[in-house]
Formats: sequence, C-alpha cells, structure tokens
Amino acid sequence: MVLRGAAWRWGPALAWAALILFLGSRPAADLPLPAIPGFDKLAHAAVYGVLGFLVVRAVEAASPWRALAWGAAIGLSWGFMDEWAQTATPSRTAELGDLLADVAGAAAGGWVAFRTSVAGSRSQV
Repeated sequence: MVLRGAAWRWGPALAWAALILFLGSRPAADLPLPAIPGFDKLAHAAVYGVLGFLVVRAVEAASPWRALAWGAAIGLSWGFMDEWAQTATPSRTAELGDLLADVAGAAAGGWVAFRTSVAGSRSQV
C-alpha cells in the first residue's frame, strides 16, 4: 500500500515533468507561440508553476518556506536540464530568462500548493 500511495502522490508530478521534457525537445516550429513580447516567459512560468504545485503536493511541505524551497529547487534543476537539452534541439536555444521564469513559476506553484493544503486542512477541523 505504501508504494501505491507514493505512486498516487508522485505520479502526476512525474507525468508533468515528462511532458515538459517532451515539449522542450520539440523544434520551435512545432510550438507556435503568439508574437507577444515576453509571452514565452509567461508560458515557462505557468508550465513550471504546475510542476512546482504537483511536487510540493507530493512532498507535503510542512511550511511555506519549505514549499517555496521545494518549488524553487525543482524549477532550477528541471529547468536547467530542460534548457540544456534544448541546446541539442534544432531551432531551440537555452536562455537564462527562461530558467529564471521556470524557477519563479515553480516556487509560486509550490507556495499555492502549500496554501491550498493548509486551507483544506483547516476546513476539515
């Protein structure tokens, strides 16, 4: 049963992380983005926000600082790996701005996961 619980908690985060790597390995032409300045950074923050949320939900962070730390850590590590992998993808480049958006989005998603879990646990008391 412990393994089933771990799969239930970590499955969505791992699936989302795999989707990020898949999308990051696609040529830029396969991922048309609107021609709005900075939209790609917003997209990075949103996608990594979901990842941060799912990871913090899985680790069940006990404080908002741990939630932010977990989110930032996963954003930095997974974002770095994604940016590095893009250097080997035709028509893709690694950008520091993308990595910073990944970290910010994942940290924010982690904070939201913590806040929603605290609110949920308070409403059950």
